[in-house]
Amino acid sequence: MKRKHVKSAAITLAAILTACSMTACGSSSSKFSTSNQYYDYDAAAAPAEAMVEYETEAAMAMDAAPYYEDGAYNDSEKLSLALQDTGSTTSSQPPSVFDTGRKLIRTVSLNVETTDFDNLLSSIQQSVTAQGGYIQQSDISGASISYSSDRRRYAYLTVRIPSEKLDGFLSQMSQQSNIINRSENVQDITLQYTDIQSRKKSLTIEQERLWALLEKADTLEAVIALEERLSEIRYELECFESQLRTYDNQIDYSTVTIDISEVTVFTPTAPDSVATRIQKGFIRNLENVGQSITDFVVWFISHLPALVVLFVIIGVVIFFVKLLSSSKRKDQSPKKRFFKKSAKQAEQCSTDEEQNQ
Repeated sequence: MKRKHVKSAAITLAAILTACSMTACGSSSSKFSTSNQYYDYDAAAAPAEAMVEYETEAAMAMDAAPYYEDGAYNDSEKLSLALQDTGSTTSSQPPSVFDTGRKLIRTVSLNVETTDFDNLLSSIQQSVTAQGGYIQQSDISGASISYSSDRRRYAYLTVRIPSEKLDGFLSQMSQQSNIINRSENVQDITLQYTDIQSRKKSLTIEQERLWALLEKADTLEAVIALEERLSEIRYELECFESQLRTYDNQIDYSTVTIDISEVTVFTPTAPDSVATRIQKGFIRNLENVGQSITDFVVWFISHLPALVVLFVIIGVVIFFVKLLSSSKRKDQSPKKRFFKKSAKQAEQCSTDEEQNQ
């Protein structure tokens, strides 16, 4: 009997506890519903509290968000990422998927020689156009090598080539000229590119939230505060987009700088032997002597009119000098020479007498 009474009491106690629990849940649900209704009414009646709501929700989101290292983002970016991580956002756009490929910027520098300067320049222009690139800078100086061995032509080109066609362009350059120096630099900007995309995405999310809050705000203070922050976000987004466009251009189009020198003989890639150096030196000296003779003949013929005038002037001067000399000789007649001779003899005799005395 006692066991039956105890069992009955336990069942009764469990029923009472269950009823109390259901009553508490109902009261809590009713209270939550009333609170929601009050919030809706308050939001409709006082949109000026939109900024307070935004700051409160943002602070809660930042507390619940994962930890970000100091210096990686500023406060506004931390706020946007925190809202994104906690799912507290009104944006319906799916998260962007970043490219998995590496972001590489290739820069190549070439120092080449050519014996056909004009043909090489024409070939480079045609090759660049065929590859879908363009010549960014061109600087040509010097005179034709056929005019003088000391005056040669040089060219400096800055060429932009699509990155996927860069190797083909370099192969054509090695076939058309003598490459004496080549250097290549590859810069990996994957981390910088991804970081800029992340910041741009976080600012876009924050911009959408601020637009939504701006529609609710009706006080001047709230509108001014929201507009100021939206202006800052627009400026930062424009900067990020400009930097991304610059990166895209550098990634899609590789930069090739070409330094071209006109020569008569290519620079050997391997050192020559003593006999070869003597032979080349002798041939080079013969070429220089022949070139010097040719230059002198060209100079003499080109300056012949001036030389003729100079020779005529010199001849006239010599003629008048000789004429004056001959006239002086004619003025000295035999009679004058006799008197001069007699005077000298008399002077000598007087000198001898004085000495004898």
